[in-house]
Amino acid sequence: MARDTGKLSADMQSISDTSAGIYEAVATLEHGGRRPSRSAVIAATGLAPDVVGHGLHELVSTGLLVEADDRDGPVYVPASRGWSAAPQQAEGHHL
Repeated sequence: MARDTGKLSADMQSISDTSAGIYEAVATLEHGGRRPSRSAVIAATGLAPDVVGHGLHELVSTGLLVEADDRDGPVYVPASRGWSAAPQQAEGHHL
């Protein structure tokens, strides 16, 4: 179940470059069909665990990411996305 922070989504320009990179890693992992856990984000970015932890906290606090529960622990998903979480399935207008 997703935890709603109750905050409006922030603008990407309001976060650090490091956090923006972490957001992109989360979005890429999710779009590729993987559940973006903290360890997956660390592996994808090559950043230190404390840096990723701080970035994930910033992104969740500003409302850009939502922390969701998974069977193996928390995962992070974009709060608002313009794509389908299933790569083979387009989102938007149906023809």
